[in-house]
Amino acid sequence: MSSTLLTLNGIELETLSSISMTSSPVASISDNSHILVVPDPTENEVSDYPEGGLKAYSVVFGSFLGLIANFGIMNSVGAIQAYIATHQLAGVNASTVSWIFSIYMSLSFAIGILVGPYFDARGSFRLLAGGCVLEFIGFMGVAQSRTVWQFILSLSICVGLGNALCITPLVSVVSHWFLVKRGRANGIATIGGSVGGIVIPLMLGALYPKVGFPWAIRILGFFCLCCMVSATILAKERFIRADEIAQEAAPSGKRKFLAQTKGFLDFSALLDLKYSFLIGGAFCAELALMSMVTYFATYAIAQGMSESSSYVLLTIFNATGVLGRLLPGFLSDTFGHYNVMILMLIGVDLSMFLMWIPFGSNPTLLYAFAAVCGFFSASILSLTPVCLGTITPIHKFGARYGLLYFFVSIGNLFGIPLGAAIIGDGSQRNYTLFSLFCGLLALVGTASWTISRYCIVGFKINVKL
Repeated sequence: MSSTLLTLNGIELETLSSISMTSSPVASISDNSHILVVPDPTENEVSDYPEGGLKAYSVVFGSFLGLIANFGIMNSVGAIQAYIATHQLAGVNASTVSWIFSIYMSLSFAIGILVGPYFDARGSFRLLAGGCVLEFIGFMGVAQSRTVWQFILSLSICVGLGNALCITPLVSVVSHWFLVKRGRANGIATIGGSVGGIVIPLMLGALYPKVGFPWAIRILGFFCLCCMVSATILAKERFIRADEIAQEAAPSGKRKFLAQTKGFLDFSALLDLKYSFLIGGAFCAELALMSMVTYFATYAIAQGMSESSSYVLLTIFNATGVLGRLLPGFLSDTFGHYNVMILMLIGVDLSMFLMWIPFGSNPTLLYAFAAVCGFFSASILSLTPVCLGTITPIHKFGARYGLLYFFVSIGNLFGIPLGAAIIGDGSQRNYTLFSLFCGLLALVGTASWTISRYCIVGFKINVKL
């Protein structure tokens, strides 16, 4: 048995090789076909992560393509909301319409609490393939929808469940291949969300008047299908739980359900304050982001902008998000993931309280706000899994990621209708109150992230974390 010492955030961790598989809770099959295990599941595991190469970057590319179809839709949902609210559902109360999108956002993350542990145990292929099918069927249904309940069945439930099956493995699988360069790798992969957020509103805005809503959504469905088929092929895991390997070798009749689902619904992690406050930070920051993205187009229309111009705002928001995902990812590998995340959240707070809330009625300034806030808010989705990875063993990452977003999904379920209730009749005053609602959520999210950092290193500022 041989061992090596590596340093992670100032802590020396030992990596052991040539140990029997059954003595460890985690096993990794590396490129040279030897097995690396970590003897203590409470420690962050360090093994021979590739940190690059064709296989590793093909996984990043696969995750990138898959997130175009998943985070891209989330970032563009305002382009769908603005259209159906003024066409198919023009006579329906805004708060009723909001439930379509709150259920969609919620389901997209809620069952991650089950998807995460399943990914840890069985890998990504079944999840991505199932999610691909559900998303495509859902979009075909959205194209034919005319009533609220039809949109709930097709978009909220079918597309939402498809997203839920895909997002956790697409984000988690990158961490299997990178450790030192994890921030930049996740940044590159999650750029897919910004690219989707750029392409999809422009595509829908061009297709609506030319081919109509049904064919615009069908074309979107085929676009997402192509992205997801490629992602299913490329985004391969590298770690699986050792107990699952043992089960695969055993006769199928002896596999037990409880063994397969060991670790599912593990709420004991919530006793860890740094993890609990990280959840609180993600909960508030993502609710602020998703609420704003959902209603930003209709907000702009209420300020006197045209429908097509409101789609351009979403495009600008997501275009600057490309740099907002990539640059912080590279910087976080050098200066610390938590440190960069908190600085980016402060940028979100300042953009909301200095630009959007006081001057949101000025259509010209909305373009500037979309660019600035789009840059800073992009890190909310890209750096959250990287920060989580610094406090989570790799073999529990999927489960912890799923549990985190289970709570985020609750916020989306009730927070988006709450935003619609604040907007009410769509007056400029109500939209100003809505912008204040988003700003306060972002402020509380920043505070929670800061407290999570304090739980790890206290008041020390000059610490790479």
